[in-house]
Amino acid sequence: MKKILVMVVATIFATVSANAQNIRHDKGTFTVQPMIGMSVGSMGGKMEVRFNPAKQTSVQVEDQLRGGFIGGVEAEYYILDWLSASAGVNYAQQGWRMKDKVSGDKWDMNLDYLNIPVLANFYVGKGFALKAGVQPGFLLNAKEDGYDVKKGIKSSNFSIAYGLSYEFKNGITLDWRAAIGMTTVNKNSDENNKFRSNCATLTVGYKFSL
Repeated sequence: MKKILVMVVATIFATVSANAQNIRHDKGTFTVQPMIGMSVGSMGGKMEVRFNPAKQTSVQVEDQLRGGFIGGVEAEYYILDWLSASAGVNYAQQGWRMKDKVSGDKWDMNLDYLNIPVLANFYVGKGFALKAGVQPGFLLNAKEDGYDVKKGIKSSNFSIAYGLSYEFKNGITLDWRAAIGMTTVNKNSDENNKFRSNCATLTVGYKFSL
């Protein structure tokens, strides 16, 4: 993960140095953008043995991706014509799917968060931005195979976020992001079970100036 972050930062500054301009918005512009899209959750960390509520047994598991929904709104202020700061709030369905290594049975770990992404946006071309920042999240719901497990999940989550976006001339914006969980989400963690919540999102939004 550290190598990925270093590459992202290096790419940002190298590209900004070569082409430091933003065609869409001038310095001092303030925009608001509602957005909606899909999320893909995955597990970070380690999970060797997990309790399956449906069967009331502990099983060896492997994690898989889980698809979901994301929707929210984001405000952005252009510090320079090529650099902006943004903050938003969104509802995201995260978590992952688990598979019993022996039987092949599958069930979901559903983690719903209210996330607050705070990002620096580097406009490196006409409507194109690279972004990096942090994303605190607050747990709304936690269910495992339909069973409420919120008591066993921490109430907050912290992630490092990065991504890219492209804004069309009409204000429609496509945005891809990844959020890498930095904190374990399960309260009773041990060497065999300490996991984090990672998430990638693809959204479409409409950006307008105030």
